[in-house]
Amino acid sequence: MNTLRLLLCFLALTLALFACAPQKTIYSGPDRPAASSTLPGHKAQDPQMALQKYSKHLAATKPGDPGRAEAWKNTVGSAVQLGEFDLAEQNLQAWKTESRNASATWDWNQANAQLLLARQGKNAYATYLTNLVKRTDLDWTTREAAGMELADHFWGIPEYGLSFEALGMLYAAAPDAATKSPLEAHALSRAESLNLDQLQKTLNSSMGADPNTYPWSMLVWAQGMKLLTQDKANWASVWPSLSAVVRSGGLANREFFAGNLHSLEQQMGVVRQSLVLLLPLSGPYAQVGWQIAKGADCAWRENRAQTGTPEIKLINAESPTFLDELKALSGSPIVGGPLRKEVWEKIRFAGLHRAARYMTFLPNVEDEGVEAWRFFSSPGDQVKALIRGCELLGVSSFAILHPQDRFGTAMSEVFQTEAKALNAQISLVRGYDLSNPPGWSKAVADVLGASGKKNTMNPEPAFQAVFMPDSLFRVQQLAPLFHYYEETRLIFLGPQLWSQNAGESQLEMQYFDLTMFPGAWDPNSTSQPVQSLKQAMSDGGGGSAEMWAALGYDFVRFTALVGGGHPTAEAFNQALVLASSRMPWGLAPMYWDAGRVSQELFLFQPTGSGMVRADMEKIRQTREYRQLRREERRAQLLKNTKQ
Repeated sequence: MNTLRLLLCFLALTLALFACAPQKTIYSGPDRPAASSTLPGHKAQDPQMALQKYSKHLAATKPGDPGRAEAWKNTVGSAVQLGEFDLAEQNLQAWKTESRNASATWDWNQANAQLLLARQGKNAYATYLTNLVKRTDLDWTTREAAGMELADHFWGIPEYGLSFEALGMLYAAAPDAATKSPLEAHALSRAESLNLDQLQKTLNSSMGADPNTYPWSMLVWAQGMKLLTQDKANWASVWPSLSAVVRSGGLANREFFAGNLHSLEQQMGVVRQSLVLLLPLSGPYAQVGWQIAKGADCAWRENRAQTGTPEIKLINAESPTFLDELKALSGSPIVGGPLRKEVWEKIRFAGLHRAARYMTFLPNVEDEGVEAWRFFSSPGDQVKALIRGCELLGVSSFAILHPQDRFGTAMSEVFQTEAKALNAQISLVRGYDLSNPPGWSKAVADVLGASGKKNTMNPEPAFQAVFMPDSLFRVQQLAPLFHYYEETRLIFLGPQLWSQNAGESQLEMQYFDLTMFPGAWDPNSTSQPVQSLKQAMSDGGGGSAEMWAALGYDFVRFTALVGGGHPTAEAFNQALVLASSRMPWGLAPMYWDAGRVSQELFLFQPTGSGMVRADMEKIRQTREYRQLRREERRAQLLKNTKQ
């Protein structure tokens, strides 16, 4: 290292002599790293020898001479390899001093990124490259090289989803079609190199991104083509997604994709879809039915849900002729609905459930995935959301306090079943008589093991949360009783039912700040589908968007991805899986396994003005604070006893 130090001293002297001389700008085009590389920049077999070699070159030449930019870059890279980070930093700054435009070149920025990766880690490295892509003061070659290096870095880890996200960021920054075109080809090539399993996992990691937009559309296209190669019978399932990629527009290479789709359609035909909505358009449930219909109409008017020349027929499920209308349907349409179990039983009794693909808006159906399907959450989905939310808070032990009616008893049983499946503990189950409000206080006291005696603390409960499957109105009378018995730390869990009137009740928030309930619709979501639905409802005079409108909106958009003409239940089930992985949801996302649906419901907290997404960190902090108060109270009682 003594020789190296002498060289650096000589180099510093040389720089001082040339500091005031006219500087020649050195430009260097980006060297795109190989996709298999996980580290950027120069790598020498013998970094010590390389450092000496390039330091000598810098000492022997002057600014503007050929090869100096390469020499600077390699001295930085070699120093990083040796772990000489301060030396690498000195060389970077000296390079920048010598050439005013050095920091605008890809060579200089790649060397700096290499140093950041070695010194500060992957997050600093990724942040730096991301910021380079966003810098409009740099030329496109530098920005493109930064984005490609970031994509290559994640690819080599491998984190395929992050790699495609990097390509998406770069694509969004691309100035024109000429720069976007090779990015589309590159993303498609990468997607084609993955197997079907990897493609599906990567699409699942896209966190609700629109699968019809770049870069995810390239994965969808590659997945569709691989499925066709695997079996031409997959055409009915694949066509809607391939068609959506072409119709979504915005692609620089749209003609390429449109041409390929047209060739496939000539070989295998255009998939025709027939869609029916079976809704209550009169009677006591008409308001719900019309909200679903309005949401469906919004999807139709967006023109995104159209596949070929689809037919959407609306049938009133409360009409005395609805069975005749169902019998008259031709082909094998997808039917959305019914909404009521009684209507579904009539369809089954008439033997019409096998003549179409019924996607019911029911919490459960017989023979799900075989003769009937659902597009709706189940009570089990509600409970899973609650238990998994509690897991995030470190809570795994529960009590159930339920009304002794059909709904409360059924939800109590579901909670116990799901808790067992999720390895959660049920410490206590207690019912109460709805017709005897004075007895509710005793029910709460029994749950807490409270004596009600003054200056006496209740025993420490064996549970940390209480599930109360009752109306929010009645729980408003139950919750204060827990506080009356000085138990303020428990998390109150409610059913999805609470979402229907969370904004109508004047809540006393001191009793409900540790409360959660599940829901399928977040009115405060900023996601694109939710915003599009709100705008479409407003433009069409349909009023404000709400859960039932979102159900119709998502149903039409989802079935457009499912397509039609599926010859068997198994083929339809596969189409559901594929469509769900490509669906940008407005509601909480749904997933299908062998034709059986589950919905990953959101968690909310009630407030005096409505419902908001549950703030887990705030709940955690509130519980911790109340635990401290509990301990202080216990200590004070103990002190008073001793006195």
